[in-house]
Order: sequence, then C-alpha cells, then structure tokens
Amino acid sequence: MHKWLCAVAVSGTLIGATQAHAATATGVLTVQATVVATCAVGSGNLVFGTIDPAVGTAASVSANVNVTCTQGTPFSVGLGDGTNASGGQRRMRGTSQSQYISYELFRDNAGTQRFGDSVTTQRLLGQTGLGAVANSVAVYGMISAGQSAPADIYSDTVPITIYY
Repeated sequence: MHKWLCAVAVSGTLIGATQAHAATATGVLTVQATVVATCAVGSGNLVFGTIDPAVGTAASVSANVNVTCTQGTPFSVGLGDGTNASGGQRRMRGTSQSQYISYELFRDNAGTQRFGDSVTTQRLLGQTGLGAVANSVAVYGMISAGQSAPADIYSDTVPITIYY
C-alpha cells in the first residue's frame, strides 16, 4: 500500500505542473504618439548678379524658400522689409561705402504682388504642409531703374516668418 501512495503523489505533481503552464492571462499594450503641427523654413539667396542701378532689373530674378510643415498644416509666409529698409522701402546697403540700392520682392513673376508681411494683402496665404516634402515658395526680385550708386557689393537680410 505504501508504494501505491507514492505513485499517486508523483502523478498528482505532474498533473498539477502541467495545468499551471496551460493557463493564460491576456491584456493589451496601448501604443500612442502625438503629432504636433510644426513648421521649419530654410534660408535662401536671391542674387541679382552684376547690375547697373540706373537701368534696373526685371522681376524675373528669383529664388526659392523651402518651407517644411507637418502634413496638412495650413500656413502662410511673410517676408519682412529687411535690415536696411527706410519707410517701408527695401534697400540693399553697400559693404564699403554705406550707399543704398532700392529693390522690391514679389509673390509673382510679373512684379505686381508685393511679398511682405502684412496679414491682409502681402503674405503668401493658403499653403498646406506636405510633411517630409518641403513646399517650395518662389520669391521674385526687382531693382527699380533710375538709381545712382557707386561700385560696391550691396546686400540686405530679409526675415522670413511662417505663420501656422
């Protein structure tokens, strides 16, 4: 009789161990991310090249500014008047003679839509972010004819503001 009890005890242990591994419990892992609306703007260079300020240039001189915004984010682009502006007139300053050449920036190649930072009329409105692909925003420049300026290298720095 004693041998039989040992066999039952061993069988009970094996059965109990098998049942403990056969049981399961379930749950869920929630994975979450928040995408925020954001924009970034690259810098660009609009180069008029060698010019005669008495003759001026056409508005066909252009540059592209790249704006990258979260996909679907509406944004607008504003351009300031520049560091050398006087009375709302954009001006490039000579590096050695402190002389100025007036110029203007436009949203269109015809030179009829000033590219500024006024919310009502001059910003480039109605843009939508493409996500990882940058929106290319064209900026057209023109130097008005009839200016006098000594030989020098003229430049200006124009702030770009993205509103989103």
